[in-house]
Parts: sequence; structure tokens; C-alpha cells
Amino acid sequence: MVDGVPGRVVGLVSVLEDDDGVVEPILERVRSEIPSYDAVEREQIVASIRRIRARVCRTLAIGEVPPADELWEAERATVERLEVGVPIEDILSGFRITIWTIQRRLVELATEHGVAGSDVVALTSLVWKLSDLFSARAAADYHQLGLAHAVADQRRRDEWLAGALGGELDTTQLERGYTVYRLRRDTAYRAFCTAPTDEQTIELTQRLLSERYGDDVLMAPSHDCLVGLIADLPKPVPDQLVAVGPAVPVDRLAASYQTAQHVLAAAALHHRDGVHTVETLGWRLAVPTRGDLGELLRARYLEPLHATGPFGEQVVEALRSYLAHERSIPLTASALHVHVNTLRYRLSRFEELTGRSLQDTDTIVELALALALSAS
Repeated sequence: MVDGVPGRVVGLVSVLEDDDGVVEPILERVRSEIPSYDAVEREQIVASIRRIRARVCRTLAIGEVPPADELWEAERATVERLEVGVPIEDILSGFRITIWTIQRRLVELATEHGVAGSDVVALTSLVWKLSDLFSARAAADYHQLGLAHAVADQRRRDEWLAGALGGELDTTQLERGYTVYRLRRDTAYRAFCTAPTDEQTIELTQRLLSERYGDDVLMAPSHDCLVGLIADLPKPVPDQLVAVGPAVPVDRLAASYQTAQHVLAAAALHHRDGVHTVETLGWRLAVPTRGDLGELLRARYLEPLHATGPFGEQVVEALRSYLAHERSIPLTASALHVHVNTLRYRLSRFEELTGRSLQDTDTIVELALALALSAS
């Protein structure tokens, strides 16, 4: 017995202190269960494991846990992990895995060295008390350092997202997104952007999307808009116009983002809110990009009507409703609160003034484009 510690326990602690057999199992489990640890260098993790093992052995040797403020090992590991973007909850998980594995190895060695059961219980109790102290010290350190690191983490996240949407990241930088931001390798993501809006609406949109999609959405404010990537087509957000690009691998997000911007420009001509894609807009996607065609169609379909004054505005209103109600005379008349004969008269005057027939397919397509462009 040495200073009240049984000899077999002293021998057990000595063996554990030199036992590197715990290093690889801890390293493997941390890497497999905590994706963010892929950003931590192997040598740094190994050194941390050995420091924690040494602290466990010193605690077992003296038979009592140290004060939390003496656990410099916890502080150093916390700072190192925060610097590479590991979240605090993952840091705590890393501590638990490390100490649990060391504790399990302690029990194995205790059996081999014939340590009494009562001593094993006392030793494992000390280890778990130490684990709690490690977590408490890490949380305290995070409280002091976390705000600055949180700001830095958010800046890195925003820069990575901007680079991914802009097509400016190399393979190594894209890989960081998978590891640090928990993107799934087997998932295609859609780029999205919102219409310009106020800060309060952006914050509401961020909160709703975060609550609904968790790790499946990554986003950041940008020039009075919200931009990001998302695994699924999002549900509508109140009072927010959201444009979404096609689902693509992460390395092709720039193309998806360009499409989302085109969708936003077209959707903004017709909608104040809702979620819109190439599929939902169809031919309307081409409206903002064809100014030359717009001039031609306005001259052909709208100027002859406007030349008649207020009556021409009534005809334009009738045409919009007519197309919106699948060219149904009864539905359109009901929507406009006019008699069907009044509606037929307005539509016939359109044909007389423009020389175009509403039974002609080209007329319907061109008229729809002209009306869409006139709303811009």
C-alpha cells in the first residue's frame, strides 16, 4: 500500500498510464460518431487522449478528484476544438467517449490484476466524477470563449456558403462543408434565395427554416435577402417570396443558385410570396430576360387597347381574368361580377382592335407573355 492506496491499485494505475491500447479505439469512435472531429488533426486528438488518460491516472493514484479550475487539459482541448469549428456539444461528447473508454479499460485491467470489487467500484466512481468535472470545465470555458468563437464560426460558415453558391471553393474547401456543417454525401441540395425584405422577416424566415429542417438547411443573410442550400423543397414561409434552384451535388451549387436567381426575378413579377421553382413558373421564367420580345408584344396586343382609354383597361382586366380562369366565360364573368354578354363584348373588342383571334394558340401564348410583361 502506498499512501493509503492498495498496492494492486498502484500497479493497475501504472499499467493504465503506459497503456496506449486505448488510443486507437477512442480515436476511431470519435471520428465515426462525431463528424465535426474530421476537422481536427489526428495528432491533436491523440495528444488530447493521452493528456486525459494521464489526468485519470493521477486522480486514481491520489484517490480524489481535483478542483475543476485545475483541469487545464479540458481548457486546452476546448480551445483547440473551438478553433476548428467543433460545436460545444460535440466537444462534450468527445470527452465522454474518451473517459468512458478509459474507464472500460480500467475495469478490464482491474480484473487481470486481481483488484478487489470494492476497489473497482471506488475507482470507476472517481473516473465518472472526473468526467463530470471535465464537462463542467469545458462548459465554463465555452461560456467565456464561446461568444467570440461563435461569431468566428458564423463568419466561416457564411464565407463557406457564399463560396459554394458562387462556385469559388476547391475540393478541399467543399469537403469542409460535409464535415463541419454536417452535409450528407448521399443528398442533393437545392440553392435558394429570397426576395429583398426587412431584417425582421429575414430573421423569421431563418428561424422557421431552422426549426423545420435542422441540419438539412444552411443559410445566411446577404444584401437584404436570405440565401442558402436546403435538402428538400421548403414549405412556404409567411410573407416571404422564396426562389429555389434544382437539386444538385454540393460541387454544382453555383449552377443551382444561378437558376434560383432567375426564378426569383420571374416570380417577383407575379407573386408576393410563396415558394417557386422552374417547374412552378414554366414559361414565365423567360419573361424578365426578353425585353425585345416584350416591346413587340406590347405593341401588338396592349397599345391598341390603351388607345381606347378607360374601356381599354376594362378589356385588359377581362383578358387577365379570362386566362386565369382557363378561358371559361362563366367563371370569368362571375369573378369580374359582370354579365356573360358584357364579357363576350369586351373579348370581341380585343379581337377587333388587335386583329388577333382568341381561338388561336399563338395569340393565347403571346397574350399571356404580353400581360406578364406589362406587370413588370
